[in-house]
Amino acid sequence: MKRFVVIIALVAVFGGLVFAQQDAAEDRRQYTIEELYLSQDVELQIIRSQARSEDREMKLLALQSIRSMIQSGALTEDNPSLFIVLESLATEGTGRRVISGGSRIENDYPDIRREAAGLLGEIGGEQSKRVLLGILRDDPEPMVLSEAVYALGLIGMNDENEVTTQVARVLGRQNIQLAPDNNLAFASLLAIEKLAVATGGISDPAVIDALLGVTSGNYMREVRLKAIDVISKLRGRT
Repeated sequence: MKRFVVIIALVAVFGGLVFAQQDAAEDRRQYTIEELYLSQDVELQIIRSQARSEDREMKLLALQSIRSMIQSGALTEDNPSLFIVLESLATEGTGRRVISGGSRIENDYPDIRREAAGLLGEIGGEQSKRVLLGILRDDPEPMVLSEAVYALGLIGMNDENEVTTQVARVLGRQNIQLAPDNNLAFASLLAIEKLAVATGGISDPAVIDALLGVTSGNYMREVRLKAIDVISKLRGRT
């Protein structure tokens, strides 16, 4: 009788283990299905469709949705699907050109790119920095460049002076203009100031030369004074 009871107990134990393993496998299977479902999230599909639309208002709606997700903490640089959408909005019409009829560029909305650049600054991180540096390289619009340089200042990353070198180039191009863009110059100065605080100082000669160029350039007085102020702060950190 005792042997019979022991056998029943062993069957119950091992049977429970088998069912537990089956349940675990089933949980893993359900988790995989859930992941697959989430990857096709309806909201993501809507945002993606809005961003791909040729209509400017649709793109603005996509940006509004992305902004809400950033503010709620639902979107970070670790969310690749939505980050790709935001990157496309920030670069569409420049490095990623849609050609129609052989020469005309479609979807060239600088205000959309400017808003997207600002959102990249809010997300931060290495990926955002990479996209923003590409904007400095490829985008011809001062309004977009202004937002991009300021966003880079917010992110505060400057490994091997890669960011300040690009910002200095932007300033250098403006310094030789007869009518430079005051807003772009001021945004660049703010970016340099923020990067200096974030990284403990800037001693890159290219940055100093660009700042000196602003002090003697064809800028409004407030911009020239800001350049002098930034130079003074950099001296205090070296």
